Amino acid sequence: MDRVLVLTFALLAPAIAGCLQVPLAPCEGSDCFPLSSDTLAELLSDPESFDILALASHESKLRVSTSTVYETEDDFAEIHWSVAKDDEAGLRSIAMRLVLGTSSIDTEVIEGGERTNVRLGNVWFEGRDRMPEYKDPFFDIAQKATENPEGLWPTFGFDTTSLASLDWAITSDELALQQVATGSNGTHTIILELSGLPPRIVGIELYGNDDSAFVLTIQTGDDVVLELQTDLPRAAIGFSIGEGTTFSDGITIWAGTIPHEFTSEVDPTELSFHAFTTANGTEGESEAGDEREVASMNLGDVSGNFTDENGDWWEFSFWDYSNDGWFSAGDFYDIRTNSTADSRIAIFDSWADSWTDAAFTTNSS
Repeated sequence: MDRVLVLTFALLAPAIAGCLQVPLAPCEGSDCFPLSSDTLAELLSDPESFDILALASHESKLRVSTSTVYETEDDFAEIHWSVAKDDEAGLRSIAMRLVLGTSSIDTEVIEGGERTNVRLGNVWFEGRDRMPEYKDPFFDIAQKATENPEGLWPTFGFDTTSLASLDWAITSDELALQQVATGSNGTHTIILELSGLPPRIVGIELYGNDDSAFVLTIQTGDDVVLELQTDLPRAAIGFSIGEGTTFSDGITIWAGTIPHEFTSEVDPTELSFHAFTTANGTEGESEAGDEREVASMNLGDVSGNFTDENGDWWEFSFWDYSNDGWFSAGDFYDIRTNSTADSRIAIFDSWADSWTDAAFTTNSS
């Protein structure tokens, strides 16, 4: 996947870089509408002519969407981002759709309050955050991208100076205060959409001669609508426990820290650890391959020791390391057993009435 993503962005790298900025040196008077090619070139030559963070500082409602497409005889990839905020409502949305060949991921999260909406494909779910903290998504993403530059982040950077020397054909709609500038650099056709007076770039489109494409659009004000839906099916927390490690003394341990990426806070009493073992088909057991629950503990109990029907012991621990009273990032869990059976640990979310690992199934009740 990483190789395809590198190919996806390589062609557009000279233009897509740095921060997005609003015009700092706009035209004046009749030079603004319609723009001449020379006046537009002068605006684009300012390296600080297009900054999303500056725009986010001034706009309480903002949505920035991008689409990047790359295709060759051997590879196809496209990624779509939509990041939006409504400061007045205290809501933000981050949506991403990634397509690699025949595989795809399509998600969206709308959050800001105790109730959240989560979309997987075309299906919406209700999530929760017991200690909501609204953050401007554009500044939040910029900070995370700085901390982890190798991560997958929206492509919101564009160097307008690379376009300043082009010749532009400009059309305008004076009533709507909209202008469209079209140019070419030999490898790409570039289309800029400008709106308002003085004009501000609200759309950028690059179409390569090799079928690559990059499209960025900006919406502000009443064009940005963020709402939380109600009466949705509830979604369990997005966290699961991996395989345990068996040591030379025969003790198997599952231990770890709730990762930084887990951004919600959840009431521990709504979660419980469950230990399952797989039958091997020996006398007195179920058929080989059947799973049975042998021990469990509600996280609200913090710790517990149990002996299963085979005489094996199970020890569960949950440590609220952040001391905030919630199941949240940075907290620690530790589960141990002397059982030699094939085992795994699952978390049940009673609020959502489902397992937190969607792949987890059991025939026990």
